[in-house]
Amino acid sequence: ALYLAGSLLGGSDDGVIHYDGNDLTMNEAQNEAQRSLPDFLANKLDANGVAVEGAMVKVAFPVTREGVTGDEVIWVGPFGQMGGAFAGLLANQPVDMGGNAGDAVEFTQDMIRDWTYQGADGKLYGNYTTRVMLADMDSGQAAQISQILSTDPVPTRW
Repeated sequence: ALYLAGSLLGGSDDGVIHYDGNDLTMNEAQNEAQRSLPDFLANKLDANGVAVEGAMVKVAFPVTREGVTGDEVIWVGPFGQMGGAFAGLLANQPVDMGGNAGDAVEFTQDMIRDWTYQGADGKLYGNYTTRVMLADMDSGQAAQISQILSTDPVPTRW
C-alpha cells in the first residue's frame, strides 16, 4: 500500500514522504493517534461539531499510483463533524488524489490517521505520524518541527 504524507509546514514543497503501507513504525503511530482521537474530538470540536482554529486531522484517501492501490494521507483543516460524517479543506497539495490544497473533502472517522493542534504553550500536540517522519525529513525542516512539537502527544489536562 501507498502512504504519502505532507508536512505541517505546508508551502509549495509540502515535504511529501513516501511510506510503504506495511511500515510498522508508521502503522503503530497511526494506531496510537486513532486511540487518542476520541479525546481530541471531544476537546477540539465545539457544540456545533466545528473544530477549533488550528485543529487538523490527517486523513487517508484511497488512490492508485502506478497501478498500486493505497492511501494518500494528507492534512485536512479546518474541519467539522455532522453525525458520523466529517468534512473539511485539504491543507496540503495532493499528489495522487487530484485537486488542490483548499479543496473541500468528505471523510469518515475510520479514515483519520493523525491529529494536531497548537496548545496555549505554543507547542503542537498529536502529530504521531509527524514524529515518525522526522527521521526522514530534511534536517533543517526536522529541527524546525522538533522545536514546536510537544514532549507528550496528548496534553496532560485531558
